[in-house]
Amino acid sequence: MNKEVLFDVKDSVATITLNRPNKKNAINQALLTGLYDCLEKITKIDNIKVGIITGSGNAFCSGIDLGCLSTDNLFDPRSDGKDMPQIFGSCDKPIIGAVNGYAITGGFEIALNCDFLIASETAIFADTHAKVGIHPGWGMSQLLQQAVAPIHHLKKEKPRCA
Repeated sequence: MNKEVLFDVKDSVATITLNRPNKKNAINQALLTGLYDCLEKITKIDNIKVGIITGSGNAFCSGIDLGCLSTDNLFDPRSDGKDMPQIFGSCDKPIIGAVNGYAITGGFEIALNCDFLIASETAIFADTHAKVGIHPGWGMSQLLQQAVAPIHHLKKEKPRCA
């Protein structure tokens, strides 16, 4: 059993809770492994119709635990060659990101990989990849643009004369 990620099913709804509240649910290898395993469970269990991902405590996910960068395998945590976009993409049921508090960098990418997002009034989204010197490898550059839609044309209005 993975204590870093909690899994509960009630009335055909699976709830995945990122469970490192003392670290603002920062990503380490155990958390990623648990998340991937839970997403695959959602696909395999027939009576589950939808999944919800949330965070315990006052954060959704504060991104990669920088203290684990040199020790944890964060891009292939289960050594099966599957990364986050593949795991989310192979889930055939809708996944809702219930964002409470911080969704920073890798946590923002987890949220963007969900099919739908519901943000609480305390939700804070930020991409700090450049600030911490990490490449956005879980889809940030594509998914953020899709989520907010590009602005193709800005209509400039002429000033009105009084």
